[in-house]
Amino acid sequence: MNWIELNKTEGLLTLVVIVNDKNILEGVKDSAFGLQREMTKLNICIECVWDDETIENYSMAKNAAIKYVQTKYVIFVKDEEFLKNFYDQIWIGAIANSDDPKDIDRAFSYKYSFERIMMLNNSRLSGLCVSVNAIKQVGGFNDLLESAEDYELLLRLEEYSPFLDSLDYFVKFANFEIKPVYREDFVTYAYVLARYRKKLEQIKLLTSAVKRTEDWAKLFDQKELLNKSFSAFVDNDEKLLKQMGIKDPIVVIMDEDNLCLDVIEEFASRFYKAALNVGRGVILIKNKNKQWIEDAKNMHIRAILGFQSDIFADINSDEVNINAIDCPKFMDIFDHPLYISYFLMFPVNDYYCLSPDMDYAKFAKTNFTSVKEGYSWWPGGSRVSGLSLDWKNKTYDLIFMGSFTDYRDYIRELYNLKGEERYIANKMLQLLKKDPSKTFEVAYKETIDLVFREDEYLHDLYNDRKLTLVTMNHLWMVARIVTALYREKVIKALLDSNIELHVYGNSWKNKIFAKYENLKIHGEVNYEEGLLEMAKSKISLNVFSWHKDCITERVLNSMFNMSLCISDDSKALHENFIDGEELVVFNLKNIDELPDKVRFYLNNDNERERIIANAYKKVSKNHSWERRVEDLDNIINEILGLDD
Repeated sequence: MNWIELNKTEGLLTLVVIVNDKNILEGVKDSAFGLQREMTKLNICIECVWDDETIENYSMAKNAAIKYVQTKYVIFVKDEEFLKNFYDQIWIGAIANSDDPKDIDRAFSYKYSFERIMMLNNSRLSGLCVSVNAIKQVGGFNDLLESAEDYELLLRLEEYSPFLDSLDYFVKFANFEIKPVYREDFVTYAYVLARYRKKLEQIKLLTSAVKRTEDWAKLFDQKELLNKSFSAFVDNDEKLLKQMGIKDPIVVIMDEDNLCLDVIEEFASRFYKAALNVGRGVILIKNKNKQWIEDAKNMHIRAILGFQSDIFADINSDEVNINAIDCPKFMDIFDHPLYISYFLMFPVNDYYCLSPDMDYAKFAKTNFTSVKEGYSWWPGGSRVSGLSLDWKNKTYDLIFMGSFTDYRDYIRELYNLKGEERYIANKMLQLLKKDPSKTFEVAYKETIDLVFREDEYLHDLYNDRKLTLVTMNHLWMVARIVTALYREKVIKALLDSNIELHVYGNSWKNKIFAKYENLKIHGEVNYEEGLLEMAKSKISLNVFSWHKDCITERVLNSMFNMSLCISDDSKALHENFIDGEELVVFNLKNIDELPDKVRFYLNNDNERERIIANAYKKVSKNHSWERRVEDLDNIINEILGLDD
């Protein structure tokens, strides 16, 4: 495919002319130059697809072109329409010469209702101007359709209009049929009738819409094709419709008041942007106003994704709630399920758990009855804006982007537990201090087995599933104690070896570190600033929370930003990265070996940079947010039965 940019202006609009015949390219270019002389603010580009075997239809060509468009709005025309002047050039000129989208809305656009659009047809659609972002939000042009793709896109824009800006698209219909009619148009008409048949039934328009379309098909001797296609869409248990709507939007929930140093907000935002980049329809919800649920309950929503979102805990049978939307619903959890159990215990329909730690995903599936399945799903890594591959500007030797918590504070809370639970907690704590490779759940089970042998009166805590879960929830502070304890041990081992360590945030201003001049405490940094700090450091340290089968954003971000990752161990790290080739792993049982490893890689630039290069190659291919969008799509397709 070739992209020919005939001119570049500061205007609002790009006109993309799709040429699928090399022989007429020069004629199209001449016409385009003539049009541009009349509309000086109009960007004109030509997409040439005759030599691209991956482009099978105009929908695919338009989706491919979107990534090149730099203006806010775009109008697509096919070569024959451009040459034969099917599109209203006065209308295009009015949009192109506007300085503000509001001018277009006031003077040149009429808002057509869903009902009106459905009763019209593609032949009367004489102009569709859409913001590039809106096209991406609704999933792009449907590349499974051979024709009338503008018309089908317009219906989806109207469907999802509550989530779009009021000025995201402008449409013009002619008073009579002015565009050519193709046989494939009637497959598209059959599809939209099937897709919206429930809505059409609700507004008592289905019979009229079907008759209007049948009359149009009969005029062009295509009624048989229309009816056959409609039956295929309706009668195939809706599987075909689900396949056709594979890019329908995923709703991403951003809980702005439930942040962890802005990490949760960043995960939602970066997934959203990555989805737009790869052409996956996506809608971002930033507030808790339940009106969006009311708007979405009759839309075609592919899935709902919340990042530790309390929207799944707001299930009140007397009010509209998330169960009103019929689609898979995913909670992404990166803290242990016990820590956010309130979000998992409500009767959410079609509820699934995602987690960067497979142990956490399994725990959620096993212990919370609403969770139908748990999946391993790591966060994506991110690269700081503008960072070059040959970046060598290293200001620091070693940084750690995590926070500090004094485990002694949690120990004081432990003493507030009731007698039996405090007894179990102390036993668990000793077990995990001795063997930090164990998960919290394994330590709990082993502790209970040990306690049974010593004191049978605790038998109910072990055998009653609900009581066990409550008890484990109360004991979660044990994992917090051990996490904080080992994090402090790691930091002290490095500081005691006279290695300079840079950390961030007020949590490090603790008297425990008062004597260490080699601990350099910086102010709080946001997510993007943290990426830059990683890029400025030769080595980035990772110490997990009590994850034993996990990959976190701290690991991936260090690799994306050309900093050597040194991390404690996890099963997922071993399955996805090679120790000594793409990162360096240390064991919490042998923390005393860590300082020597750090010194080795600080003193061996070639070896450090070799590992950094290998890591960057791996994460660029497998661990971007764009890849996470693909991974989630695969999970959704599996759930919907579309993975075969």
